[in-house]
Amino acid sequence: MVSPIILVALPLAAAFLITLAGNREVARIVALLTALGTVWVAATWLLPSLAGSTVIVVGGIAAPFGIGLAIDALSAGFALLVAVSLTLVVLYSFSYIGGEHGRGNEARYYAVLLLLGAASFGLLLTRDLFNLFVFYEILCIASYILVAYGQDQRALEASFKYMILGSLGSLLMLVSIGLAYRAAGSLAMTDIAAALAAAEPGYALLTALLFFFGMAVEAAVFPVNTWLPDAHSSAPSSISAVLSGFVIELALVVLVRLVGTVFAPAGIGAVLPVLALVGVLVGEIAAFSQTELKRMLAYSSMGQVGLILFALALGTEAGTQAGLTHLLMHTGAKSALFLIAGYFIVRTDRRDIESYRGLAARMPVSSVLFALAALSLVGVPPFFGFFSKFRVLAAASAVGGGLAWGGIAVILAATVLEGFYLFRVVRVLFERDEAAERAGGTPAARMELAAPALVATALFVLLVILGGAVLPQFDTILAPAASALAVL
Repeated sequence: MVSPIILVALPLAAAFLITLAGNREVARIVALLTALGTVWVAATWLLPSLAGSTVIVVGGIAAPFGIGLAIDALSAGFALLVAVSLTLVVLYSFSYIGGEHGRGNEARYYAVLLLLGAASFGLLLTRDLFNLFVFYEILCIASYILVAYGQDQRALEASFKYMILGSLGSLLMLVSIGLAYRAAGSLAMTDIAAALAAAEPGYALLTALLFFFGMAVEAAVFPVNTWLPDAHSSAPSSISAVLSGFVIELALVVLVRLVGTVFAPAGIGAVLPVLALVGVLVGEIAAFSQTELKRMLAYSSMGQVGLILFALALGTEAGTQAGLTHLLMHTGAKSALFLIAGYFIVRTDRRDIESYRGLAARMPVSSVLFALAALSLVGVPPFFGFFSKFRVLAAASAVGGGLAWGGIAVILAATVLEGFYLFRVVRVLFERDEAAERAGGTPAARMELAAPALVATALFVLLVILGGAVLPQFDTILAPAASALAVL
């Protein structure tokens, strides 16, 4: 069995090779083969990791002097999700970035996308706060570049705002890591957890708050998530799918894990449900008022992150498992919605929802896939979203208390809002556009997603259609992953 370090090393090497070659066809082949390679590596480690954690010794030097890495059920399962998502986005990009959204250097696009993937795997494996910071910085910088890929004013402005807020977050994290090292004399997460437990409560609280609000930027936790609507709506849709599909969820899971382990002595976990519920309300209310499709989906991601965080912050294994279940569903549904929205924009050259009236007549397959993903995101049975939301509500009711029941009320109200704005889009798509019918219009065959993009999108939608039916199989991974979240 190959070392899990390959998950980081392979995309890094491939990004270097793509940059060196500078050729579009080479970039496509290398990117796809690399993404498939990470799927294989993550899959081979999944079953062994369900039985327990494996410490990875780099260069024969054990932590804390060496680089601290480990793989467990949570990191292996999430690595597989990242790898599969990355593969499908690369496939989608062949036609979208290569032809429909062809701006800038395509080889550079694939190289930076693979750097983002390498950083994602590194965040999952590291057990050292400084290495976590390094991988986090690579992830952020790659995200800034990819958001600005279109090189228009809108994309550049969104990327700049994202970079400013992200840089402030990184600074807070770096100060926190310095304080943690001062207390522990080590950067290993286990050593820092022990040192903060013995430190003055005020010192531990300051260290924890600085780190939390620093990393919460990338995790899109309220109130430091103001960058998200501009960045996710202005980026190429393939990158919107990456950011909403797994990047913010990855940062969120890593953050929750650190809050509950390394920074547990500070006790800041108690405020997470409140921040989560405010994030749900703000995101869904803002999404309801949007007239641009991608901006609406971006605000929806803010609400969904709040829902996942609420479940993870309940403090029970059932809540954690429910949160991871909803995270899996959200990856499939939101990735599909953003990928389809990208082709709606390409085919119509418009972003506002009303411009898509009657578009189902010219893009029937795409419109049906969009509707299926939307139904799952809302939580309509028998789609995956119904089961994941039901799990969150059941976990909250089992906890009981005013905050839990208030959370249930907020989630139900947010679901109603979500249903209104997503069904509004579906209704617009499937309404008759008499003016377009009289004018003739472009044949449906030329309006649909290109073949690679259609395959990638359909596979994401397949997850939300069959997710509920195969939930017992998913639970064989989700249950140990939920248990692993509470330990290093």
